[in-house]
Amino acid sequence: MIILLIHLIFSFILDAFTSLYLNFSIETVSIFKTIYTIISLVLIYNYFKNKNKYIIVLIISGILFDIVYTNTFILNIIIFVVIYLIINYLDYLMPNNIFTINIKSIISIITYYILTYLIMLLSNYSIYSFNLLIKIITHSILMTIIYTTISYLILKKINIKEIR
Repeated sequence: MIILLIHLIFSFILDAFTSLYLNFSIETVSIFKTIYTIISLVLIYNYFKNKNKYIIVLIISGILFDIVYTNTFILNIIIFVVIYLIINYLDYLMPNNIFTINIKSIISIITYYILTYLIMLLSNYSIYSFNLLIKIITHSILMTIIYTTISYLILKKINIKEIR
């Protein structure tokens, strides 16, 4: 479990690095920007046999993501739980391999961006155009695939046991 938490913390810090030091904003979209924490949550999902422990990790990640990055209250917790439900359903439909884990990561990232956009649109908070949303999603796909593939291969090589 320690290795999975280290991966999650590393991803969280990588989100901070890309936010603070690479100077990306909502208007300046880059192919290096994605949400590494969500990718990490997708990757570590299958290592948890006890899904209650995974949900606890997910909620704590959502709280920290809310506090550190978005400065909102429970928004990311709700979005992370929705992503968990999607991952849970996709895991039921697809076997777990490098191809399907990339699909799950891409779907999770797209879900995060769309839900965030819809919530911001409904609350009239910092509305940006639908074209910009599409641009953000398309630009984040490449880095999502790269980070998911590298992380998946590293975690597979370490041969982590399931968490009960």
